[in-house]
Amino acid sequence: MHNDLQAAALDLRPELAEVIEVAEAAGALRAIVSGSGPTIAALVADTGAAMRVSRALSACELVADTVRADAPVAGARAVG
Repeated sequence: MHNDLQAAALDLRPELAEVIEVAEAAGALRAIVSGSGPTIAALVADTGAAMRVSRALSACELVADTVRADAPVAGARAVG
């Protein structure tokens, strides 16, 4: 996962880096700025990790709200 706008968003809103750290410390495989910010998207491996990340983000004073979205199939796949 990569976002070309992330560096600029983190420069303008450095606290977003802390939110990314919270998500990854709680078990996210990767967390990134979505679009130009301030939304953060976190990718997790399973339901348990999703619940841990959601709880950690909900407890973070920098986070206004969390939304969990489940994919219709298990896991992400790279198509070449």
